[in-house]
Amino acid sequence: MKKLLLFSMILVLSSSIYAQRNNNASYWNTWEYTAKDGMQKDFEKAAAKKTAMFNKTPETAIMTYKIITGPDSGSYLRVEANKSPADYDLDRSAEGDYWNQNVAKFIAKDRGQVRYEALKNGSYDPNPENTSPSKYVSRTIFNIKADKILHFRRAMYRISKVAEKREWKTTRTLFRVVSGGNRNQFILATGFNTYKRADEPEMETTTKEDYDELFGWGSWDEDWKNFDASIEYWGEQKDMLILVPEMSTGMMN
Repeated sequence: MKKLLLFSMILVLSSSIYAQRNNNASYWNTWEYTAKDGMQKDFEKAAAKKTAMFNKTPETAIMTYKIITGPDSGSYLRVEANKSPADYDLDRSAEGDYWNQNVAKFIAKDRGQVRYEALKNGSYDPNPENTSPSKYVSRTIFNIKADKILHFRRAMYRISKVAEKREWKTTRTLFRVVSGGNRNQFILATGFNTYKRADEPEMETTTKEDYDELFGWGSWDEDWKNFDASIEYWGEQKDMLILVPEMSTGMMN
């Protein structure tokens, strides 16, 4: 029995490690920082200079957002997008040394790096040719019960297909933590450039009707009931972020 349990644990661990090294996956890195009191401008200036020096190309690009709602308001989220496993083998020690010597002194709280996988099944982009970062990002953080992940993923995937059918104008990207946090944590990032909603095409059917048409009568009610049951009782938080161009690749003055 002990051998069976140990073998099962090894299999789970092996699967987890492999999930972080999938050559076909797209990985995103984030770092969240809170500047010292009275040093926000110093931090912004120093981080912008570092970005101009080390993050000039599409391969090294980094975006910076400022959190503007919730308990982390005022903190900065630095984001690297679309990384492959090979990117983590690159020597970036000079970049890290520069940050530690010239930027870190203005930081009160550094929450460390978190790595995510961007999930194709559950994401929707109405304009994939446009690679410009959104001005605003609405971020919903879900903490999911370990035995209910399939229920959560099913609803996220299916609503993305409904979004495609109804031609929604807003980008939705679903992420899952692969390292640096709770493996059962997912983030839905919804990007937009103006608070005024874009006009959606007039439809003869409702979202629920389209959902049931695609996946079978009663699917909407069943899937969203299971979705609600999949979330930990403390497990859904929402905040808003705004782009800081001066600290983002290709947008600095």
